[in-house]
Amino acid sequence: MISVAAYLENEKVADLKSEYVNGEYLPMVDASRLHDQLCVRLARLLRGQLTGSPYRLFRPTVKVHVRGAGDERFYYPDLQVSGGEGAEYPDFLEAPKLILEVMSPASERRDREEKAPAYRRIEGLEELVLIAHQARRIEVWRRALDWTLETVSGTDTLRLRSLGCAIPLEQIYGGLGLPGG
Repeated sequence: MISVAAYLENEKVADLKSEYVNGEYLPMVDASRLHDQLCVRLARLLRGQLTGSPYRLFRPTVKVHVRGAGDERFYYPDLQVSGGEGAEYPDFLEAPKLILEVMSPASERRDREEKAPAYRRIEGLEELVLIAHQARRIEVWRRALDWTLETVSGTDTLRLRSLGCAIPLEQIYGGLGLPGG
């Protein structure tokens, strides 16, 4: 069992990043080129829409800290957006407004069954977005609607109410040769 302090110190110098769940290291899954392309596109599209706003976009070099009764976790979301709420630390956030995870075959089960329920416990989180990488499909979970799911697909537009922005799926998935467009 590894302490939180030891984990955080090790992550500062580790060549390969790991996530942390209740004293256990979980090595990060290698991302595919398609996964990386989707993350880069989403970051670029979000950054353009957030210019001049109070929100800050973070890539997977910044962890999110999730804790509850007897439960302590650190994950590296693909993207997260903070509005400055809650305590912020140099290498992790505790209260992002928005978390986006691009799911791959290697990560989808863990993203859905472990990370998504943990993320929904973050007090300041308003939206959780799960992005399919084998089809044009995005799931948006919203706290304001008691974590109700909205699925966006095909040629629809992704609407992020937490940030007041909209992104057509064509801008996210266009040119990648995925079904559903």
